Amino acid sequence: MSPRLCLITPPELVSGGISLDSFLEDFEAALSAGDVASVLLAVPHGDCEFLEAAIQALRPIAQNAGAAFLIEGKAELVRPLLCDGVQVAADAKAIKQIRNRLSQDMIIGADCGTSRHAAMVAGEAGCDYVALDTQEPDAIAWWAELMEIPCIAYGNVSLENVREIAALGPEFVAADQAVWQHPGGAVEAVEAFNALLSAKRKVTKSRST
Repeated sequence: MSPRLCLITPPELVSGGISLDSFLEDFEAALSAGDVASVLLAVPHGDCEFLEAAIQALRPIAQNAGAAFLIEGKAELVRPLLCDGVQVAADAKAIKQIRNRLSQDMIIGADCGTSRHAAMVAGEAGCDYVALDTQEPDAIAWWAELMEIPCIAYGNVSLENVREIAALGPEFVAADQAVWQHPGGAVEAVEAFNALLSAKRKVTKSRST
């Protein structure tokens, strides 16, 4: 089985560095261009003046397209703003506390960077997925081979390397700049990512038969 595509929004979106109004057209087009499993709203440290406005604008577009809408770090906003979940640092205590506050059907993801230990700690704490940085491909392949909790591979994902990343075995691959800054536009990027991942699915299926 080949990974599905996830999208990460530009972090400048919630700080005002990118106009929300101008981004909406690209966002809606990207979500309609092909299979997208989830959207993670990136929330940088510092000024988040437009965070709630971004959630209220983007969430229904993602959910109407069948994609889960997750927030980075702001678990307290998940339920009141009708999001599907949150991605947090791989801290066992925090994951357990968030799980106690959110219903069981809410998604809790753990950003584990390149650390196998952090991923194991997060998995034991009850997260729904681990996010592992492509800087450490061996960690992604190790997790995919041995663990049942899904993995999202993220970090410098591009059309040039996505098939190589997919071959490591994660359930999901998350793209950001490769979609939003694609010279042909977000629609072309999502279509291209899905074509490459679909080709990987066909190769995997043919080898297993």
